[in-house]
Amino acid sequence: MRRYLTLISLLFICAFLAGTAYAKKHHAARNKHTSKRKHHHEDAAILELPEQSLSALYPCSDIVSPDSILQFAHSLLGTPYREASSSPQYGFDCSGFVSYVFKYFNFNVPRSSSEYYNAGERVALEDAKPGDVILFTGTKTHHPHSIGHMGIICCNDGGEIKFIHSTSGKEYCVTITDFNDTYKRRFVQIVRLLKSNDEPAKDATENAVTAAISE
Repeated sequence: MRRYLTLISLLFICAFLAGTAYAKKHHAARNKHTSKRKHHHEDAAILELPEQSLSALYPCSDIVSPDSILQFAHSLLGTPYREASSSPQYGFDCSGFVSYVFKYFNFNVPRSSSEYYNAGERVALEDAKPGDVILFTGTKTHHPHSIGHMGIICCNDGGEIKFIHSTSGKEYCVTITDFNDTYKRRFVQIVRLLKSNDEPAKDATENAVTAAISE
């Protein structure tokens, strides 16, 4: 009889310990899940960038000049905005326009604006040159915390930047826009696809000497 009582007591102890361990495990898992949700909420305002794994697929090119890129891009001014389209017959969205321009010159470029973050070479905003690609976050209602818009730099005159892009804004077409305060708040990165833009610009003296020699 004593043996059975001892066995029953051991079974009760084992069951109690197992229940306690399960409760602790469940409580820890719930806290971890709650902490993860809280962390995700706190990080919601942080810019979400794609993994750095695409740069080798989309290298720079040393064949095409910025003038050629911009001349062709300007020929598309006024083309209507059309979501998810990269056709001059129907219209362009922002990435469709940029991709169409560069693919015209046989560039291997992404179709999605976010993938351009890992294409070519990243340069500082102050070093932006005509033909470079400029990336922005989306609007407040579409992709506000990830890359959602893009264009091609037209000029950078001492920090006064203009870019050509296909916009769903009031123009609703391919147009040229100033890098104003609205776009400055949304700015993400400058991406260089043209190796010729890595060459230092000639100063006025060098240009004058070159012109004199040519004459």
